[in-house]
Amino acid sequence: MSNRSLHHPVLQELGSDSGLMARLRHMEIYNGRCLQLDQQLTVHPALVLLLGGEASLLQAEQTTRMVKGCVYGCPAGSTFGVQGDGQLAEHEREQTVVAILHFGLFVSLPGSDEWKELDAAAVLPENGVFTYGSPERLQQICRSVYRHVQDKDPLRKWRGQLDFQRLLYTLIAESSPDTRHDKRQALERVKEYMNEHYDQDLSMDQLAELADLSPKYFVEVFKKTYGYSAMDYLGQVRMKKAKQLMLGSDSLLKEVAHSVGYKDEFYFSRKFKKAFGLSPSEYMRTHKNKVAMYGSTTLLGYAMPLQWTPYAAPLHPKWSQHYYNVLGPDIPVHLDAYRQNHNRTANLEKLAAARPELIICASGVEAWEKEELRRIAPLYEMPGQETCWRRCLLDLAEVLNRKAEAVSWLAAYERTISGWLDQLPSHARRKRRILTARLHRHELAAYSHPGIREVLYEYLEFEPVVVPEEANNSLSIRQIEESCPGHLLLLVRQDSETLAYWRQLESSPEWMALDTVRSGTFRQLSSYPWREYSPIAMEQMAEEALRMFSGKYP
Repeated sequence: MSNRSLHHPVLQELGSDSGLMARLRHMEIYNGRCLQLDQQLTVHPALVLLLGGEASLLQAEQTTRMVKGCVYGCPAGSTFGVQGDGQLAEHEREQTVVAILHFGLFVSLPGSDEWKELDAAAVLPENGVFTYGSPERLQQICRSVYRHVQDKDPLRKWRGQLDFQRLLYTLIAESSPDTRHDKRQALERVKEYMNEHYDQDLSMDQLAELADLSPKYFVEVFKKTYGYSAMDYLGQVRMKKAKQLMLGSDSLLKEVAHSVGYKDEFYFSRKFKKAFGLSPSEYMRTHKNKVAMYGSTTLLGYAMPLQWTPYAAPLHPKWSQHYYNVLGPDIPVHLDAYRQNHNRTANLEKLAAARPELIICASGVEAWEKEELRRIAPLYEMPGQETCWRRCLLDLAEVLNRKAEAVSWLAAYERTISGWLDQLPSHARRKRRILTARLHRHELAAYSHPGIREVLYEYLEFEPVVVPEEANNSLSIRQIEESCPGHLLLLVRQDSETLAYWRQLESSPEWMALDTVRSGTFRQLSSYPWREYSPIAMEQMAEEALRMFSGKYP
């Protein structure tokens, strides 16, 4: 191995009697002109490769423009997604092709026949990117691995595993950690630099020098790559930071302007109003508060109808993508929402440092957390799903002194849904019986919650199909077939293990033989809004259901 691989802490700890083994767990190749893979939780480490077209890799809050010849590592327990190039019209786009390889790395235990799985993150480069010498050769190897592991012949499957191990060995042992020569990676470095140094007086010459490009060529290639200029991107970063500073501190407007790189506060004010449609003083007057939300991103589905933005709240681009995009720039303090508040101790510390005046807490928060929250500020606990969302919204509006906004939103919502039943076509009315289910790992099960029941069975007057679950709470394909649903709606959990099984299941003869699949009345549901019970989720579920059953579903 090269010196680079020998300096991995995990590899240095291995004794001379230890052995390493890599195993490809499963592999998929996705393609399309409008390729869009929502962020998923990867149970096992993964490698992502761009084989054709243009695409960006989304990892939590980071977006990286993918480059052919680079292999992007995603540690186990992280989230990632892929977004194709949206700058061109669909007919002008090249087919985007992306390969995703989920794997495990194992070490033999001295003196035994057992193998222990290693944390593969330890052998990933610091920036998470391997660089392979020949993009064309990398594509050939990747497609060969895919072809062999899909084969039914055990020998060919073994060949696929061997090819994958050889590929992983080459990446770890020989991949150069220095990617400065690559144009796309250079542009990503410049964007990262702007994200960290937005408060400085950055010139085009400085940014071009960081990318090792001439200023004229840098301007041209940045605009061509991202669809906007480097200065426009810097302006966006500064404005988002300014909003958080204005709401998250007592700084004067002049101090805010200087903090985000503007020497003239009046020029900053003009730029701010042009970007957001209101002056900085108007923005602060209508948005500033010191109320925090804690425990679940669902709480933000109650904040939006009240036209109110919390001072602190849990946010994550996978688990709360809608709220992250809409409210994220206006929330000064972002709490970690990994697996719905997984990192609770760190969140409590961040919340204590923010010193809120009131904390709105989700139902189900543990007793020790509530005790800690009460030490920080007065606490208001939201009711659970046993309480109607309308009642919860009105009660929260009382707490926040926003009763008028709540009443207005509810009235508009009721007017919107009142005529939806009449919009269903006759073919949907004939197939009234509906079964909702979920898939988690290898288990199918009936699934519902108050929001789903209200939308499907109260608003649209479908009849629920009740299927007795088996002893282990699973739902079999035979039971689905025998229950004869007019429609089948399935929620597939977005983690790598479940998604891998789902790809096998949906192509199986048993699944394809289901009446709902053959007749086109099967639909796969997205996690959001169909797993959430909040006013905004109710609104979006109802809109999606209407599109689904009216034949206007894409």
